[in-house]
Amino acid sequence: MRNQSAALASLCLALVLTSSHSVGQTTGSIRGTVINDNGDPVAAAQVRVDPLMVGPRSDAVRLTETDTVGRFIMSNLDLTSYKVFAMKESAGYPNTAFGFYSHNIFPTVTLTASVPTANITLKVGPPSGVMLGSVTDAATGALVSAGFLLRGTSDPNNWISMSQKANYRVLVPPSVEVTFEVSAPGYQTWYYGGSSDPLKRAPIRLKSGEEMRLNIQLEPKDKSSNGP
Repeated sequence: MRNQSAALASLCLALVLTSSHSVGQTTGSIRGTVINDNGDPVAAAQVRVDPLMVGPRSDAVRLTETDTVGRFIMSNLDLTSYKVFAMKESAGYPNTAFGFYSHNIFPTVTLTASVPTANITLKVGPPSGVMLGSVTDAATGALVSAGFLLRGTSDPNNWISMSQKANYRVLVPPSVEVTFEVSAPGYQTWYYGGSSDPLKRAPIRLKSGEEMRLNIQLEPKDKSSNGP
């Protein structure tokens, strides 16, 4: 009886270990390093992974942050293919999950039961140009939170829309001509260059790391003119 009990206990333990091993193979991890265009590691950069699939997603976006030497690890990922992005907007490295900044060119990795861990080096840079300033009510001077719409002049279908605080900071792809406009509820849309026709507007073109300061005044909708 003791031998049978010992044999049964050994079998149960083996089943538990086998089950644990199987469960471990249903998830994987992505690890790597974020570097800039000079090859230096980027500390405190955000890394984002999105499943490489078409259709709506209900799960939360997965984000992590690099350590002091630019390393990161993202664990407990389903075994599938992923797009991987890195960003550090405070240093001028935009969120390349947006095609406006990446032209929809991004690295991918695939996790499988046989290869559940992927190693990758993500490169950011060169730094974007920066537009910054304030948005105010032209009549009262009150600060106004607004939406910015940027559009590439060479490819009008390449655009991005973003909400900004009244004291705004917007990253612009370096050495790329873009037009932009600013809008807020209750105000007329403001167009850089003055014209609502994008073909008649003067674009902006900022070098890597270049800053352009611009304070924008929005006219209430009962006004008839837009500021340039």
